[in-house]
Order: sequence, then structure tokens, then C-alpha cells
Amino acid sequence: MFTVEMFGLLLGGLALFLFGLELLTGAFKAIAGARLQTWLGVLTASRWRGLLAGAGITAALNSSTITTVLLVGFVSAGLMTLAQAIPMILGANVGSTVTAQLVAFNLSAAVFYFLGGGFLLRAFAKREMAQQIGNVLMGLGLLFFGIELMGQATGPLRDYQPFIAAMQDMRNPLLGILIGAVFTAIVQSSAATLAVVIALAGQGLVPLEAGIAIVLGANAGTCGTTLLAAIGKPPEALQVALVHLMFNLFGVLVFILIIPWFAELVRWISPVAPELQGVARLAAETPRQIANAHTLFNVSSALLLIGFTGRLEHWAQRLAPGKPAAWKASGEPRFLDRAMLAMPPLAVARIQLELSVLGEQVAELTQQSAAVAISGEEQDIAKLLEQDRQADQLGAEILSYIGSLTEAHPAAPEGREIVALTLLAASLDATREVAATSLLGIARRRLAEGVDLRALHAADAVAARFYAAAGGSLRQAVALIAAPDGAAASRIVAAKADLEAEAAAARDSVMAGLPLSRASEVANFRLSNEMIEQFNEIARLSRAIAKATRELRAVGGGAAPPPVQAPTYQDGTSAAGGGGGGGGSQSPLAP
Repeated sequence: MFTVEMFGLLLGGLALFLFGLELLTGAFKAIAGARLQTWLGVLTASRWRGLLAGAGITAALNSSTITTVLLVGFVSAGLMTLAQAIPMILGANVGSTVTAQLVAFNLSAAVFYFLGGGFLLRAFAKREMAQQIGNVLMGLGLLFFGIELMGQATGPLRDYQPFIAAMQDMRNPLLGILIGAVFTAIVQSSAATLAVVIALAGQGLVPLEAGIAIVLGANAGTCGTTLLAAIGKPPEALQVALVHLMFNLFGVLVFILIIPWFAELVRWISPVAPELQGVARLAAETPRQIANAHTLFNVSSALLLIGFTGRLEHWAQRLAPGKPAAWKASGEPRFLDRAMLAMPPLAVARIQLELSVLGEQVAELTQQSAAVAISGEEQDIAKLLEQDRQADQLGAEILSYIGSLTEAHPAAPEGREIVALTLLAASLDATREVAATSLLGIARRRLAEGVDLRALHAADAVAARFYAAAGGSLRQAVALIAAPDGAAASRIVAAKADLEAEAAAARDSVMAGLPLSRASEVANFRLSNEMIEQFNEIARLSRAIAKATRELRAVGGGAAPPPVQAPTYQDGTSAAGGGGGGGGSQSPLAP
């Protein structure tokens, strides 16, 4: 019965600790998440800035694992290079020491104040920020309460000789490292491993040398989640995971040789309790010593390796070779990473990037469909239908991702941004339908009826000018998805009257150029008039896109995602749209 009760308290305490840590992490994500994109934007300045950014983000998220998994996603999507990610990996390990230091504080007397205050804020606060602060307090309360329970569970082991002998055997560092690595890999949290060790140390059961060995093992075990996250990703993602593994293993291999001297250094810099003796003194001193050992280990490892980021990059590329595959036109999303769904601000930025790619595809499809409607052949129609299928698939993937984000976070502060992105996706999909269904439908009718539209439209400068203006409006609106600009969006919306006037002038010009005395002229007029109507619809949808980007800028503070160079096909054309330019003056009927 003693054993059953002890394990029940230990497991319950660990469960409360992990749940408190999850609650704490979720609250910090909500509080700091909107700033993460800004933090990530300063990484390219220097390796030291990357180190500090990695430490700051990890301290905010309370998990180096989350940070490194995010880096895997960023590198695999092309948002960050491996060289930029390496300092952040080093910084992530430094940031993880904050949790260990927090755990080492004996705040059992304040546990119920944390829980009570957090509950009151969660239950009665009206503002989102106050509710998240309540989550922070409840997370801290559960975290410390879990440690208290684990301490109570392990307290009777002070007098259990077999356990004391086993702890003495763990002075063998290899055994301690193995235990720390395996336990961390199982629970996927080095913080949980440290919490258990500190709880045991708080009972005077773990000598400092054994605690250091388990800390080293926990650092190695935390690499497992990162390696799993890299499965199925491009070689660059695996390189990130390998850098994380190499960094942690390097630290383990160096410090395993100097554990006795390292332990003496830690004792020298840590507070002491000379008024106590024996187990009581160990219980008072060792928890803080283990936390300090964890901090000193990670900080010194980062400082040792920060000057060798180039070598780490080289070794990772040698271990996981492979050039990024040439991007092909496909409906597979490039930026939508399911791991980002846990962090709405970063998920929103990913959707924005993917919509920018979709917008370029739709704008290019529209331009080419207009040209095919005038003078294309059957093989041209078939080619564009394949492009349409790919754009349609990408649009569906984006909407599905938005749905998953909304389902996971129904009350996320980014709700208005998500609505704006959904409207963008819907407007782009409608524009794609105009290009693939209506404009290519005109091409099919022209071929079926044997109508020649080329001569009329080559001579009709008024209609050509309207097509160019409507197509340019679409290009300009699509450019605002990646970099919202309120003034530019307002100009597109304000151009409604001018475009409608140009559409009316184009109809008059087409009518004046066709006497309608023959059946071929009637067919020509009908198709030409249909072209004008479809481009009028494209202009309307361009205004809808511009309005959505204006709303996105208004609620998102105008923060654009980091710039991403469009990948290229093997033939040199742009993955965003086959090499079409973004200039508003380019005629959509250009061959």
C-alpha cells in the first residue's frame, strides 16, 4: 500500500506539474505570441542577436522543444536559413534554464494564492490580457503544487535503504545520463525531468553529481522531439534537428569528463545552509545547485559554440546532404505547418504567406486565360486547366488550415485577422473561377463557333486599355497580401468609378466596331461583351481583395510576414505565377 500510494502521489504530482506547465506555456503564447513575428524579424542582424532571440522566445514559451520544432518549420518553409537558425538553437537551450530556476524556488506557501488569484481572474476578468494573466498564475500554482506532491511522495524514501543505495550508484554519470535521456524522451519535456530531480533533491535524496548527470541526459533526450518533427520535411529541416543534437551531445561529452570539478564550481556559486547538517542540508542546498548547474551548463555550452556556427552548419549539411528540390507548380502548400496551429499569431502569418503565393498564381492564371480567350488553342486551354486545378487545390488547403485554426482557437484574439484571411481566400477563389470557367469558356465558344477575336481586339485600344486597367488592379491587390498598405488599398477601392467608366467605354467601342450585319459579327460582339463583363467582375474582386488586406492591416498592426523569395521552376519561371510581372500597366492579353 505504501508503494501504491507513493507512486500515485508521484504520478499525480507529475501530471499537475505538466498540466501547469502547459497552461503557463499557453498563456505566454497568447501574451507574447503577437510579438514573436517581430522577434523573428531581427534574427539576421547577428549571431548574438539570434542567440538572445532564441533565449527570449524559449523563456516566453517555457520550452526549448517548442522553439526548435518551430525552427524546423521555418527552415523547411524557406522562412529562415540554417545559418540563421543555429544561434537560435543555442539560445533556446539558454532560455530553457529559466524554467529550471523557477522550479527550484520553494514557493509552496504561495501555491494556493496563485491558484485562487488565477481562478478569480479566469472566471471574472473581462479583458483577454487579464484572463491570460490568470492562466499564468494558475499554471504557476499547479506547477508548484505538483512539485510539492512529488516531494511528499518521495519523502519516505529518505529511510528506504535500497533507494538510497541506488542514488549513490547514480554517481556513475553514464547511468544518470541514460535515465535522464530516456525519461525526457518519454515525457517529451526536459522541464519535467528537472522537476522530478529537484523534488527528489528537496528531500535530500539526490547528490549533486547524480543530479548533474541527469541534467546532461535531459538535454540529450529533448532532441528526440526535434528529430521526430523533421521527419518528412526537406533536408534543411533535418539539418536543424541535427544541429540541435550535435550541440547537446557536445555539451554532454565535454561536461561528463569534468563532473566532479563542475560540481565543486556549482557549490561555490550557489547559496549554502551551514546551520543545517546531513540530509537536511542536502535538501536545502541541492535543488538550487541543480538549477544552477543546468543554467551554467547551457550558457557555457552556448558561449563555447557561438563562434563555431559555420562549422555546425557544415557538419549538419554533410550529415544530411541534399539540395532543395526545384519547386514545381503544384497545389501543395509551402508554408502551412500544422505545428503552427498551436500559436495563432504565427499560423496567421503562415496563411498570409500562402495566400500571397495563391494570389500570384491566380493573377497569372487570369492574365494567361484572357490571352487564350482571344487567340489560344485547345492545348493552351488544357495547360491552363491544370494550373487551375493546382490553384484550386492550394485554395482548398488554405481554407482547411484556416478551419483547423478556428476550431483549435475559437476565441483567439486574432479572430478578425482570420476573418480577413478567409475573405481573401474566398475572393481569390472567385477570381480563379472567373479565369478558369468564364474566360476559358469564352475560348471554347470561340473555337467552337470559329470566331476570330484577334483582329478586333488588336484594333480596339479602348477595350485593351480597360483589360489592362482591370488586370493591373488585380496585380496591385495581390501584391498587398504579403505587404498590406492601407493607402494603396484605398486607391484600388477608390478607382471603382474610373474602371466602371472604362468598362462602359469599352462596350461602346466594341459596339461601334461591329455593325452586327452578319452572324459572325453577332458572335464576335457577344463574346467581346462577355469578356468586358468578366473583366468588370475581376475589377470588383480586386477591390474585395484590397478591402480584405486593408482590414488585415488594421487589425494586425500592419506587420507583414518576413520576405520570402519566390522559388523557381526548373525552366526559370516563378513558382508564384510562371514568370508574369507584377506591373499594373502590363496588358493581361499579352502573349
